[in-house]
Amino acid sequence: MAVPKMGEAWSSHDPEQIAALYTEDGVRWEPAFPGRRLEGRAAIAQGVKEYQLYGVPDEKVEVRNVIEGKDGTVVVEWTFRGTHTRDLPNLPAKGEKMDLVGVSVCEMKDGLIKEEHCYWDTATLMAGAGVLG
Repeated sequence: MAVPKMGEAWSSHDPEQIAALYTEDGVRWEPAFPGRRLEGRAAIAQGVKEYQLYGVPDEKVEVRNVIEGKDGTVVVEWTFRGTHTRDLPNLPAKGEKMDLVGVSVCEMKDGLIKEEHCYWDTATLMAGAGVLG
């Protein structure tokens, strides 16, 4: 059971469309941002709007590979691309192009994401944002 239309939803720039990928009580956990655990569709939509869509308004997500486990777990390899044009907390905008590769491990329920653990290399993110040389 693959993650439904993840690339299309993220590339739509519509936080509600992204949140609709999750169950009503779905969770998006991003360990690269300590403490960033978004619970429920409203929190997921708000979090996506505040960070990804605000800081990188031209972002696009390409799903490169999907691996489905026998237990209903789905692993999604993706690339997040865009231009960092607006400041985020501790990440000032410098107009840099970002090309961030990541992986999401998703527990699925009834065709929706029940819980997503979203991983990427923070150094690559910082370098892409022009913070690291």
